[in-house]
Amino acid sequence: MRTFIKNIDKTLAVLAALASLAFVGTVVIQIFSRTFLPKTPSWTEELARYFFIYSIAFAAGLAVRENSYVAVDILTSKIPRELKKYFQMIMNILMALFALFFEVKSVFKFAFLKVRMVSTALEIPMQYIYFALIILFGFLTFSYICEVILMLMGDERTGGQTS
Repeated sequence: MRTFIKNIDKTLAVLAALASLAFVGTVVIQIFSRTFLPKTPSWTEELARYFFIYSIAFAAGLAVRENSYVAVDILTSKIPRELKKYFQMIMNILMALFALFFEVKSVFKFAFLKVRMVSTALEIPMQYIYFALIILFGFLTFSYICEVILMLMGDERTGGQTS
C-alpha cells in the first residue's frame, strides 16, 4: 500500500512540476512578446491560466500527504497526545467526505454539462479545463483516505498528522 501511494505521489509531483514549468514557459513567451514583438499573441494569458489551474489540481493531493496546508492548531494542542491520532483520523474522514461531495458536484455540473462551451482565445472545449476540478477533488479524496488507512496501519509518520 505504501509503495502504491508513493508511486501516485511521484506521478502527481511530476505532473504538477510539468504544469508549473509550462505555466512559467507560457508567461515567459507572453513577457517576451510584449517586450520585443510588435504584436502579442492572445492565447498566452489564457493558456498560462489553464496551466496554473492544472498545477494546483495536481499538487493539492500532495499537500495533504506532506501536511503542507496552513493549519491553526490551537484546538489540537489542547488534546491529549493519545487522542490526537483519533482526532486527526476523524478530521481526515470529514475532509474526504467534503472533497467527495465536491467531486460529485463538479463531475455533473461542470465536466459533463459544459460540453458546448469553448475557451475564448484557444477555442478548446471547456470540459478539458473543468476536468481539473475532477482531478483536484478526486486526489484530495484519495489523499485523505490514504492518510486514514496509513494511520490505521500504524504508520508512525504520515503526512496528515498534526504537529
